[in-house]
Amino acid sequence: MTGLIWKDFLVMRKALKSYVLLIGVYILLAYLDFFDYSFIITFIQVVLAVLPISAFAYDEQSKWDRYAMSLPLGRRGVVGARYLFVLALTLLTMAAGLAGTALLYLARQSDPLEMFVTLMVSTTVGLLIPTILLPLSYKLGAERARPYLYAIIFIPVIALVLLAKAGVLDMSMLKGMDLLAPTALAGGSALLPLAGLALLFVSYLISCRVAAGKEY
Repeated sequence: MTGLIWKDFLVMRKALKSYVLLIGVYILLAYLDFFDYSFIITFIQVVLAVLPISAFAYDEQSKWDRYAMSLPLGRRGVVGARYLFVLALTLLTMAAGLAGTALLYLARQSDPLEMFVTLMVSTTVGLLIPTILLPLSYKLGAERARPYLYAIIFIPVIALVLLAKAGVLDMSMLKGMDLLAPTALAGGSALLPLAGLALLFVSYLISCRVAAGKEY
C-alpha cells in the first residue's frame, strides 16, 4: 500500500512542486498585504484537494486501474491507498498552513486565533471535496465526475449569497462568534477536520463497495 501512495506522489510530483512554490509565494504576498490569509489558505486547500482526482484521471488514461485492481492487495487496499494519499496531502497542507500562521504572527503580530480557525475550516473544505468526488470517480470515471467539482465548490457559495440577500440566512450570527472564549473557538474549530475525517471514512466505504462491483 505504501508503494501505491508513493506512486501517486511521483505521478503528481510536478504539480506538487508547483504548488509548493505557489504556497511560498502566497505566504509572501500575505506578509506584504497583497492578499488576505483566509483567501490564500482556502485557495491552496481547494487546489490540493483536486490532486487525488487528477491522479485518478492519470490512472484511467494509462489503464493502471485495471492492473492495480488485480494486485494481491485487493480492491479495498487500492482504494485505501488513494484515500491515504488524500490524508497525506491534508497533513502537508495543514503543516504548511500552521507554518504560515506562525511566520505571519511572528512577523506582523497577526491574530493567530483567526488564522487558526481559517485553517481548520479550509482543511475541512479540503476534505469534503475528495469525500464527494472519489466515490463519483470510481462510479463514473474521473472525467465524467470532474464537472461535479464545480457544483461542489460554486453551488454552496451561490446558495449562501442568495439566502443572505433574501434575508433567509442571518449572517450577523457569525459576529456572535467573537463573544466566544478563545479556547472554545479554537477547540470548536479543531473539531471540524475530525468531522471531515469521519465523512471521508464513510466515503471510503462507499468507494470500496463501488470498486468491488465494477468491472475493470
